[in-house]
Amino acid sequence: MQLTNLPDLDTEIETTDHLTKDQLASALPDKRFRKHLTDDIVDMINSEPDSELRRVFRDNTLTYSSVLATGRYSLAAYIHAIKFTSLKLMGDKASTAYSKVFPDRYQNLIDKGASSSYIASFADNYGNNALVTKIMEQTLVPTHILNAGVYQEAINTQAELMRTAKSEMVRQKAAESLITNLTAPTAAKLEIDIGYSNDLVDDLRATTKALAQQQLKMILNGQSSAKEIAHSEILARKVNVSPVETTYEVIDEK
Repeated sequence: MQLTNLPDLDTEIETTDHLTKDQLASALPDKRFRKHLTDDIVDMINSEPDSELRRVFRDNTLTYSSVLATGRYSLAAYIHAIKFTSLKLMGDKASTAYSKVFPDRYQNLIDKGASSSYIASFADNYGNNALVTKIMEQTLVPTHILNAGVYQEAINTQAELMRTAKSEMVRQKAAESLITNLTAPTAAKLEIDIGYSNDLVDDLRATTKALAQQQLKMILNGQSSAKEIAHSEILARKVNVSPVETTYEVIDEK
């Protein structure tokens, strides 16, 4: 049977790493930012010559746009902060990221003969501003999530070694590694064991009963009133009369 008029699946795959104006407009938190959205703002991302880095800038610009609603920030300041934060997360030092995001400012400092430590102070100061800090806070994720791609790459490498390595030992070790790392997680079960001794419970019950009887006896003998008993602190010591009988005497603290 001949299949016709089927959609081309390749057309569903993203083929561009450029940011579009519509993409950014839809990601902005409210309309007051949209009226300031220009082609120049979009070009701040798309002018990056490295396609992979441009993709990172674009994705982070769309992901963290909610921080714009937390203060009075311009779109240009937001794009600069996104690029600086992205470079830092990719391993650049603050001064290196600063030189890439603000090449004119960096070159101006170089022309003035500024030392590397002096330039670094400008970079650190920029890295501590409110907008950069808020973006950085949103990027904080657990390490196992941040490195999920590396983990998957390691799994793929082990699988490839298991199938194609010439050494039988290498294939075996790779298979063992996969078995260890790909075992389905067992359901976590939290059990709290609250243990107690029956003897302890019985002793407590006997103590309470004996004390109540002693208090009743004191009331009947006129030694104390019910009100005094109710408002008194209970201080008693155990008196062993026999192996099977226990009585208590009240200690008078007066």
